[in-house]
Amino acid sequence: MKVRHFVERSGRAGSRFYWQPSSELRAAGWRPMRLPDEKGAALAKAEALNVELDAWRAGQVAPNAPPAARARARRAVPGSVAALIEDYRRSQWWRKLAPRTRRDYEWCLDLIRDWAGDQPARSVTPPAVLAFHDALARRVEQQGRRRVVVETPAKAAAVVRVLRLLLQVGVRLGYVAANAAARPGIAVRRQREPRLWAPEEVRHMAAVADALGWRSVATAIVLNEWIGQRVSDVLALPPWRAETGALVLEQAKTRRRVALPLHLVPHLAARLRGEAERAGVASATHLLLHDRTGQSWRLSTFEHVFADVRAAAAGGVAEAGLAPMPSCAGLLFRELRHAAVTRLHEAGVDELGISGITGHAAQSVRMILDRHYLVRTERAAERAFRQRLAAEESGNGE
Repeated sequence: MKVRHFVERSGRAGSRFYWQPSSELRAAGWRPMRLPDEKGAALAKAEALNVELDAWRAGQVAPNAPPAARARARRAVPGSVAALIEDYRRSQWWRKLAPRTRRDYEWCLDLIRDWAGDQPARSVTPPAVLAFHDALARRVEQQGRRRVVVETPAKAAAVVRVLRLLLQVGVRLGYVAANAAARPGIAVRRQREPRLWAPEEVRHMAAVADALGWRSVATAIVLNEWIGQRVSDVLALPPWRAETGALVLEQAKTRRRVALPLHLVPHLAARLRGEAERAGVASATHLLLHDRTGQSWRLSTFEHVFADVRAAAAGGVAEAGLAPMPSCAGLLFRELRHAAVTRLHEAGVDELGISGITGHAAQSVRMILDRHYLVRTERAAERAFRQRLAAEESGNGE
């Protein structure tokens, strides 16, 4: 009989045995473990770990469970923040989240529970949320003989966003009357101003990626300037066939389905045909594959390769005749999503048309344009001035 989570791996030194929990169990605090070298003892240890796992699932405190898992096994006080977290994890809103989104939220919920788990949910106030954010954003650590200030504003913002979602569920379930994290008065200081990729930067980055042998990275860059998807969705794009026309994508985070008419853009269609025709780098499930291994891209691997391409683009690739372009040094792949929204707007596409491509809600499109990009794009300002000049020259400006 097969033992759950028991894995045997063979090598030159013989077999080794491991207890490998699922990704959801790892997110809950359970960690992989190497088992004894003797198979009988390894099986016995795996069985014992499974017994503790079952006890934890039943709400009991498993003595050898990881600290995070033991914390979750404690019975939450009714009406408390911890009870709300448990109800959230059992709710329809949690089930609708993509697996990766749930994993991203898990560590935030652990921090929230550590902060206020035993407190009544109704006791969470905007000043308390603000103090929680400030404690996460800036702290003092002892490093040897020195006391060092550590700033983690992105981490603090992420946790407060999850707290806001949690308390909104609390409103729906009757835990609280109002969402204290909706407008807590947090002043966010940006680490850097968001940037729009210029067309010449898109072309240069793609050329450098091609020159370095990373054709799929070049395709991802050129493609996402038009379709504006999250990087995880770009890496998961299904194969495109010219005869089918539009490429239909279901976004992992929101489950929205968008139809992308890639066949209408000649240079995109040419690149995609090239991806499909490459020998040894074809897949029945993915459009973009790792150029060296022919396997699906891992997000972390793609990010490292993209960083190498970016550095080469800034410094130039002499052997390929590509001059340095220092402005590429600060580019982020995720900002291609914002660039696509802005380019579509500059072309006169309305919010509904933009959301039909990028998958944003129409309200989110307006927020992107209003808060970040519309007033900062030279082309939008130039278009406004030209329209006014045309009106005045025709006598309609008075």
